[in-house]
Amino acid sequence: MIPSLKTYPMLEGYRGAPPGDVAALEDLLVRLGRMADDLPQIAELDFNPVMVQQHGAVIVDARVRIAATAPVLPPGARR
Repeated sequence: MIPSLKTYPMLEGYRGAPPGDVAALEDLLVRLGRMADDLPQIAELDFNPVMVQQHGAVIVDARVRIAATAPVLPPGARR
């Protein structure tokens, strides 16, 4: 998926800059996906910008919208 980004050439090294750490970007995306799966109350995530450096990737600014979810009852519990 990442190589299909319009901005991917910048990750490969642009105008003499070193290449970005694509593996760190992949790891960041996987972790964010897991967080969204684990926390159903997250309705929206906005990360802008995400800086991919030579060694690592950093979310510079984040916005998270939380929505109410139905409570999870333990097995055998009644409403």
